[in-house]
Amino acid sequence: MKVQKFRAKTSMEALAKVKEALGEEAVILSTRRVRENGRWLYEITAAIDFEPEEQEVKTSSEKENISFLMREIASLKEMILGLESSLKPRSTWADLFIEQGVPAKVIKLLSRNGNGNKELFLKNVAARVKERVGPTKLSKFLFFIGQAGVGKTTSVIKLAARLSAAGHRVAIVSLDIVRVGAREQISRFAELLELPLYFSHPEDFPVEAENFEKFDYVLIDTPALGAGFPEFKLKNFLSTKNVSFHLVIRASDVALMLPSLFRRLKGFPITSLILTHVESLPSGGILFGLFLPETPPVSFISTGEQVPEDFERITPKRLFGLLMRNLELEERHARL
Repeated sequence: MKVQKFRAKTSMEALAKVKEALGEEAVILSTRRVRENGRWLYEITAAIDFEPEEQEVKTSSEKENISFLMREIASLKEMILGLESSLKPRSTWADLFIEQGVPAKVIKLLSRNGNGNKELFLKNVAARVKERVGPTKLSKFLFFIGQAGVGKTTSVIKLAARLSAAGHRVAIVSLDIVRVGAREQISRFAELLELPLYFSHPEDFPVEAENFEKFDYVLIDTPALGAGFPEFKLKNFLSTKNVSFHLVIRASDVALMLPSLFRRLKGFPITSLILTHVESLPSGGILFGLFLPETPPVSFISTGEQVPEDFERITPKRLFGLLMRNLELEERHARL
């Protein structure tokens, strides 16, 4: 194991030094303030492990690697299908878009029941893309909900860091107190970014919400939706005043997973979507699932692992670019 200490004027500068020297896999061991030459500095002790992990850790790591490989295989499959489609004779523009992940329902919705031309379809997309962008004003209590592994905790940290940097008084609350490693993960980031962190049980938070009057924003990380935290438990939070619910979902899951998720969350108010892993999208066509009826707008996107840099508020122009990017590539292939 390689252990190093890094010092800088701010926690963000110190963190940047850690990432530069040890990479994204570095583990934060401790943080503290130290006095050097008459000034206070932020010191981070970090390490990177070059030794084989214990068997229990290996098992967990292997599962994560398998999950990652499965997602990569799915992405490669989409890319291969796209390349194959560029070599085949074209029947219609709609077939091309469907092959790239655009839902057939969206094509029917935005092109005269599927009988319009490509130009009409793209014109309607451009006209409606503003509707797919969430409101800029945030509520005081923001609940981040979603399935396991989609990036809820990281999204909470990234947005909290951005709001704090803008001068707002921000607190983080973790209701995910059961998952192994959850407390350590969010505690490490909160300490590093100097953000106040609280832990609570989902059943207790509606009452404890009264204790956060001094904060401008309170970001709540919830347990993963599933058997341990079924959807109906979300209704306990509806009594909290000035609250909003943000569904965190992988960008690559928009076309397939989003409809089934909404069937499970039917009748529950979702303010916006937060799309993660946007950088690994196999095709912009997948995001056209955002035009399906009753789908909430998108508020933020996560484009990488850096905290908080790889997190941004979506704009109509940015969203339209994501929608069109790979479709334009395939159109160029089709003309060759």
